[in-house]
Amino acid sequence: MCLSDVRYGGGADWAAVGVLLRGGRTLLIRRVERESDPWSGQVAFPGGRWRPGEDLLGTAVREVEEEVGVRPTALAGTLPPLSPSNAPWLKVVPHVFTEWEGDPRPNPAEVAEMRWVSRGDLKETEWMGRPAYAVGNWVVWGLTYRILVRIRECGLL
Repeated sequence: MCLSDVRYGGGADWAAVGVLLRGGRTLLIRRVERESDPWSGQVAFPGGRWRPGEDLLGTAVREVEEEVGVRPTALAGTLPPLSPSNAPWLKVVPHVFTEWEGDPRPNPAEVAEMRWVSRGDLKETEWMGRPAYAVGNWVVWGLTYRILVRIRECGLL
């Protein structure tokens, strides 16, 4: 299934990521390293957990603003929820954005670095016995890998 216009309300076991697409490229971040973060230092899309008082679109917009400093303004659609293997109870909804205000800049409190990545940058590999992409010196695996596979299959990247 490709993009839909389904809007998710959220809840304690929900999270959202923002997939920024422009000119055949998408923005990936490498998270800062923190002991308390199970995804510390990993490559991801900007995103995070739902908070009371917002729907998941609001979560995605807030997290993109917090992590890379831009405000998404055009939602192309959502992908169906996915769950990370280390948190199967958590449902993560990718929100695909094609326009935003400002130029992305990493928030050093949350993002160690960021890269614009094209389809051609994604080199199939394996990491810890699982399928992954090599993107330069980054390894993209798990949930982020699965989201990239979906946006490639949908012809968005």
